[in-house]
Amino acid sequence: MPEFEDRYRKIYADFDALVAYGVAVSSALAGKTVSHDGQLYADPIFSKLVCHAVTLKRISPTGITPTAAGATEIWDLSSACAVARAMVETYDALAYVAIHQVDDSERRFRVLLWELHDQERRQKMLGLIGSSAPGVAEINENVLRLRGELVAQPLFASATKDLINKVQGGNTPPFHLSHTKRNQHSGINHDYYNTVVMFLSSYVHTFPFSVHQLMHFRSGEAESLRLMSLPMQYATGFLAKGIQGMNVVFGEVVPRPSEPTRAVLETWLSIAARGVRNVD
Repeated sequence: MPEFEDRYRKIYADFDALVAYGVAVSSALAGKTVSHDGQLYADPIFSKLVCHAVTLKRISPTGITPTAAGATEIWDLSSACAVARAMVETYDALAYVAIHQVDDSERRFRVLLWELHDQERRQKMLGLIGSSAPGVAEINENVLRLRGELVAQPLFASATKDLINKVQGGNTPPFHLSHTKRNQHSGINHDYYNTVVMFLSSYVHTFPFSVHQLMHFRSGEAESLRLMSLPMQYATGFLAKGIQGMNVVFGEVVPRPSEPTRAVLETWLSIAARGVRNVD
């Protein structure tokens, strides 16, 4: 059906426009001096988000009829969902560490929590393989140092009992806020977020929902093209949020989008903020 393909090509074009703008933003930040922890982490995390987006674009078909004469395309819905799911998680980390507007004390608390989680993970993985590498001692020292710094933070005294127990027990989480609260800070509709994650995670974890869909999936068919559009649709809003956040974190360093790209950006920011309930 032509209408399916026309809609798909519009979704693909929107995603392509934001990918191109994301690449331009990332390129503009190359070699820039950072002035605080938020900027330090924002650059590499945003680059990760953009790389995922480039990959998702490359593995997504251009339509039922390939744009290049004689070209063949693989319709890999599962991989597309896995990459789109990675984009959602990457934005979440970017927002938590760098984009959310918090005071310096809370920013430092978040970064210390994040870094302690990192060092504890390294410590546990090395322990599981029985590593005797020279770096193990340094990691053990980092864990003790970062835990001490985190516990000394004013925000730690008012943290939940669950978080305090996890930190003191060596099971520090990467975030001190629930997904619901992180989405509130990010300006993302939580019901929309849950829908996105449920769908994409079904393919990541090979849940029955995804397997049953794949049993009826046929490359080149209109209904399958509709399914192939979903990873891009679900990822585009989070890419848009990431781009918006980099404008907040880096200000004038970030290049301005063209008018058509700005319109696409605003559309998907609205979808991320409001969801799609009662939207035609």
